[in-house]
Formats: sequence, structure tokens, C-alpha cells
Amino acid sequence: MNGNSEFVFVALLLALSSFKSYAEVVHFRECPKPTPDAVSNCTIHEVRVDPCREAAEDKPCRLRRGYNSSISFDYTPNFSGDTLETRAYWASALTDLPFLGMSSDACTMTSCPAVPGQKQTYNVQLFISKKFPINIRPQVEDMESARARMLFHVPN
Repeated sequence: MNGNSEFVFVALLLALSSFKSYAEVVHFRECPKPTPDAVSNCTIHEVRVDPCREAAEDKPCRLRRGYNSSISFDYTPNFSGDTLETRAYWASALTDLPFLGMSSDACTMTSCPAVPGQKQTYNVQLFISKKFPINIRPQVEDMESARARMLFHVPN
């Protein structure tokens, strides 16, 4: 892959939490592949959410509306991209709604360029609006070829 890649991240979480001074490692699973023979173009190693005191009990994160939350994860891309873009969406049964106020420049949240086989970390801080639903699902997508590059979510 050359040129632009677009990162679309969304992590399935729940609302209403208390504060935590450090990020908790949370359980996640890869999203279903579009076809059984589809090859993952990215490996997720670890996902961290702050605040998430529920992680110690292996429960879904409960984020507090009206406050910031941080999501970070370690990943190894199996694709290259000089300029990376990011988007986050609230997942709903009908459609995914864009997460407002988030910068689309992924290079401010992870290393650029993306180098195949090189482990990287992505860090983002999101304001959890009181006006929008909370369910979010992380997804990395190569918009140039419209093929998913990385899909995972934190179970609720």
C-alpha cells in the first residue's frame, strides 16, 4: 500500500465510571472478518483504557459522560502508509456516528509512517459527550482500497 491510509478506531465500551490514575489493560477480541479467508493486516497486542477500574474484575469499562477517557493500544501493522488518518465512531444498531471533536491526523497519536512488522503504540484521548451514545468500536481501515486493516473491540 502506498499513500494515505485511514485509521478508523472504535472500542466498544459502556458509560458512567469513576476516575483512575492510570490506564488498565482490558480484554478485547478481534471483530469478525468479512469472509472466512480474509487475512488480518494488523495484530493488536494489548489495549489499555483510562479510566477503567472494572478491568480488574474482567468487566466492561464504564466511562463517565462529560469527561475525557484515554484509549491506547500496541499493534503491529502488516501494511505501510506514509500519511495516516484516524476516525472514531459511536457504534449503533443502524449506523456508526462520527465521534465529534477528534483530530483526524493519526500521526499525532502513533508513529508515521506505518512500517510493516514494526510494533507501534496508538494513544488517543476522547471527550465522552453527555449528548451521544457511548458504544464505540475500534477499527483500522485502508480507505484507498476499502479493506479493513485492523478490527477489534472491547466487549461489553
